[in-house]
Amino acid sequence: MPYIGSTPNASFSTRTKQDFTANGSTTAFTLSSAVASASDIEVFVGNVRQEPTEAYTVNGTTLTMSEAPDVGLNFYVVFKGLEESSIVHADNTISSAKIVNNAVIDTKIASSAVTTAKIGASQVTDAKLATAHSYVHIKTLTGTNVSSVDFLHGSNGVTFDNTYDMYEFIIHYAYNAATGRDFRIVPSQNGSSFSISNTECIRFRAIFENSSAGSGASNATNLGVWRSFLNIGAAVDDPITVRIQVAHAYDSDKRTIFMTDAAGRDPSNYYREIASGNPTSAGRTYGAQFKAEVGNCYAKVSLYGIKYA
Repeated sequence: MPYIGSTPNASFSTRTKQDFTANGSTTAFTLSSAVASASDIEVFVGNVRQEPTEAYTVNGTTLTMSEAPDVGLNFYVVFKGLEESSIVHADNTISSAKIVNNAVIDTKIASSAVTTAKIGASQVTDAKLATAHSYVHIKTLTGTNVSSVDFLHGSNGVTFDNTYDMYEFIIHYAYNAATGRDFRIVPSQNGSSFSISNTECIRFRAIFENSSAGSGASNATNLGVWRSFLNIGAAVDDPITVRIQVAHAYDSDKRTIFMTDAAGRDPSNYYREIASGNPTSAGRTYGAQFKAEVGNCYAKVSLYGIKYA
């Protein structure tokens, strides 16, 4: 509706209420604010509104009842002319439907407002984590009596390119389906298949074998970027576990280096091994295959990406 003069502010009014305690004998009470007449307040005794001048009178801040309110009755006064006005919404009056879409932006959220209690379980995914100085899980594959466990860029959610500065494989466990065989890692140098051709590696090990300790070193060519020094076990309780860091996977002017740290045992031997392997020529590597020398294997392998900046 139109107004003469300035348009008043939109506001929310709340009448002032004052409670009293009745004792059955007191008739005079002190008001928190002075009023001009009995009609400026509403008096309730036992939640029943009283008639002005008949049931009560006022004189400034003094309220005089014609009869003393009984003990235990709900006795209070509402000031009709003392509304408190505010442009602030009362608590619990704003619903989500009243908030414009995209209205809550970063600058409206206090730095300390988002606590762990405000984040639902499993809601922070890898995609929401900053890649600077990060160690990001990419893929975990498990093979049960399979010929190999394959990580190839662009296949089955595997990333193996310049997204990360380095990569790391973790072999949680691996053991062969048949005894007397080694375990190896074979690179993909063409983006579609895996090949042991044009590969080399060198291995160092410490071993407790046939009741005596020993050590040794060996090199291998055209057998993959890692070949275990030991013929690994063929039972679930005789696995190897391996950590493989991969550098220069995407650099076409460098050889891709696989740095391997392995430990394992079979029924009679246990050992620790470190190794380094690579394709013999510079060029991009697209992934790695994990397999037994001959026959099938059981293995669980995870791939992680490492970002330095």
